Amino acid sequence: MRFPVSRRALLTVGVSGAGLGLLSACGLRLDNDPDVPTLDSTQQLRNRISRILASTTPGSGDPETAGEDLAAFTKAIGPEWNPPSELATEPAPTEEDRTFVEAAEAVSQAVFEASSQLGSGLIPVLADVATGMTLVAGEKKPELVTTAAELIRDGADEASDKGKGSGKSEGSDTDDASTEDDARTKVFNAILDQSRAAAYGYERLAVHLESKSAEREGALARLESLGSLSGQMLEALGEAKADPNASAWKLDPSPTDAQSAKELALGLEDGLASALLPWLDGDTSAVLRLWESAKARAIFARSQPLRYEYGEAGQAEAKK
Repeated sequence: MRFPVSRRALLTVGVSGAGLGLLSACGLRLDNDPDVPTLDSTQQLRNRISRILASTTPGSGDPETAGEDLAAFTKAIGPEWNPPSELATEPAPTEEDRTFVEAAEAVSQAVFEASSQLGSGLIPVLADVATGMTLVAGEKKPELVTTAAELIRDGADEASDKGKGSGKSEGSDTDDASTEDDARTKVFNAILDQSRAAAYGYERLAVHLESKSAEREGALARLESLGSLSGQMLEALGEAKADPNASAWKLDPSPTDAQSAKELALGLEDGLASALLPWLDGDTSAVLRLWESAKARAIFARSQPLRYEYGEAGQAEAKK
């Protein structure tokens, strides 16, 4: 889903608005109303998350990394939307003071309750920040993870019922539709290949993990969700457009013991997150798959606050 106002415009219009105020103060006449964007529901949500983070102060009951994690989330989500005061039609809303865990609960609920409706090119950053905050705070309050999972699955079901994620464009001319379809096919085949490779890797690494350990159980459970993802991609692509299944994939590292098995699991999930990003960029169907990957990765290492990197314009990029 795309909207006419980019996030870069939203984050920089405040600067131009400040310039407008200076011009007015100097007595220059402005005959036309300035072009100030109207925030849609997703942009309003991003704005609220920014306010929540700005009002958050880590407390004694928060994870040890809460301070540095909060700084990373704040940078990723971007600054609060502050239109010039002379153009504001109502006072800017405020958020109550919260600890990190309290903020994570508020962000998780706000984003995942709206997960099937997200748009404006903000799906990656909202899903990434909400996922990371939930899993990090879940170390102190595990019920946050359970609640988030339920909300995400409800959102995925709702998106499916409404026919989202079909990738079919309406009102496009033939050339544009063909180009979009080719791009979609490339993205979905990349995800399909990565999900197949991850399933193959988990089958190989699981045998090196201690029987009945959390890691072993997590690896086996991950095979089911990876199979579901592969099936979703095959259904979306159709038999004619789906790339053939490889006989095997090169695993790096090749698992020989528990430590190398865990390293491989982390690499497989990072590769999958990278493949998911182009899909996540415009389709709410991918939110569930990002969550599954992040949660699986957290079995083998500390929860990763952010799966992606963010530039000055707030655009998500796969970690290198």
